[in-house]
Amino acid sequence: MAFVEGTGGPVNGTGWKNQNKTQGSASTGGSGSGSGASYDLSWLQNLYAQQQAAAAAAEQARRAAAQQAYERSMAALNAAYNGQIEALKNNYNSTLGQLQSDYEHGAAGVNFNADNALQQAYINQMMTLKSLPQQLAAQGIGGGAAESTLAGVYNNYGNSRNEIDVARGQSLGDLLAQLNAGKNQAQQAYNNQLSDAQATRLAYEMQLEQNLANAIADAATVNYDRQFEISSQYLEQMAKLQSEMASAARKASQSTISASNTQQSKSVQQSELLEQVWRSAWQNAKNAGGSDADAMQAANAAAAQYVVEGVGNKLFTKSEANGWLKDILLNRT
Repeated sequence: MAFVEGTGGPVNGTGWKNQNKTQGSASTGGSGSGSGASYDLSWLQNLYAQQQAAAAAAEQARRAAAQQAYERSMAALNAAYNGQIEALKNNYNSTLGQLQSDYEHGAAGVNFNADNALQQAYINQMMTLKSLPQQLAAQGIGGGAAESTLAGVYNNYGNSRNEIDVARGQSLGDLLAQLNAGKNQAQQAYNNQLSDAQATRLAYEMQLEQNLANAIADAATVNYDRQFEISSQYLEQMAKLQSEMASAARKASQSTISASNTQQSKSVQQSELLEQVWRSAWQNAKNAGGSDADAMQAANAAAAQYVVEGVGNKLFTKSEANGWLKDILLNRT
């Protein structure tokens, strides 16, 4: 028997085969068990990889869904916040407009009343000046007394104008103070409302970010739990397969075979089991990312170990073991 690279392996079409194996011996119990176990191992490993990929894909899907929900909520939050800010600005500007309108209306009233008062004072002065000479003459007042009386009329008119202007200034000042106070109150109210809106938005944003973080953590936890479950099941099935392989080896060594074909059948059965060991080790090395050369070396090493242990377990003779080890050594080089 020689170990050579062939086309019957479970991964990338590589493996080894027994060139001396006869057509009839391929249907023996040892061959069936070995081939079945190899197929089961390959199927189990493929299933394990598929389940791992599915669990990882499910986590990514959960993450994507959480991210999309976060983005939708953030968009809605921003739209609501921007609408609220716009409403606050409009309300603030409306308040300023109303305050300015009230001020202008009040100032117009003050100026109107002051102008009327000035006009009336002027009319009163002119009427007094018009009738004053006759009144003075009727009273026999003349000379310095008449001039003093006339000066008093002019002085009263000046005092009236001054009082009217002072009252106008005070009223306009009061209106301006009210306007500035109203503006200050409106500004403070706007600032408070803006601060409240920003705080509310920040609180919602933090909650959305926390929800996203929780969703991502939950997705990772679910994936971790699923991966652990998958790994546990895989290891359980691997142990079962290994147990079946060991059982098949024991049965092969203990089977009752007729005297005419005992040696040939045992040899065929052990070569089938040895092939199974080689294939399994080759596939495990490839699954671990090894090159074809690394996989070949690992498979040869596993087969050699199986041969050595087989002698100790009296599965075959030292002569058979030496032949197989020689084939393995030649194949390795």
